[in-house]
Amino acid sequence: MRRKWIPVLAGTLLSAGAAWGAGEDGRATPDEVVAMVRAASALLAEQGEAGLDAFRGADSAFVWKDSYVFVVNCDADLVLANPAFPEREGGDIRQHADYSGYQYGQELCEVAERPDGGWVEYVWLRPGDDEPQRKVSYVISVNGLPYQVGAGLYDDTISVGELAAMTTMPI
Repeated sequence: MRRKWIPVLAGTLLSAGAAWGAGEDGRATPDEVVAMVRAASALLAEQGEAGLDAFRGADSAFVWKDSYVFVVNCDADLVLANPAFPEREGGDIRQHADYSGYQYGQELCEVAERPDGGWVEYVWLRPGDDEPQRKVSYVISVNGLPYQVGAGLYDDTISVGELAAMTTMPI
């Protein structure tokens, strides 16, 4: 089933990159993060639990540059899929702490419930790096399901307010 979504994702990312500028340094951009999270939400809304496999493994269509889409169920307090950190699957999302000790999981769940989702800031490892850094993830809830999806970018310069303003722009 995942293959049918690859052309949709590619088209979404190409149009998003043209709108806000694609990252040339191998880093995910805000537009890519929002596009991938929205595509992930649509896939899960259509496929339900069966769609979770699309978010597992390093070869997932939802892994790109230095980012990846993760899926949680805040009602059940579970991490359902995380291709970059599969050992976190089954963990309690509301108890997750970042590398500074901040329990970002609770905020992630609260922000995802907003009508258009939102951005959550925390300190995390960028795939391939050894030192934690600032990560800002865009999270939304999946219509009709108890799932929340998110993906993030590693950027020390852009504010959560700037990201929120971008999120209201069409992709």
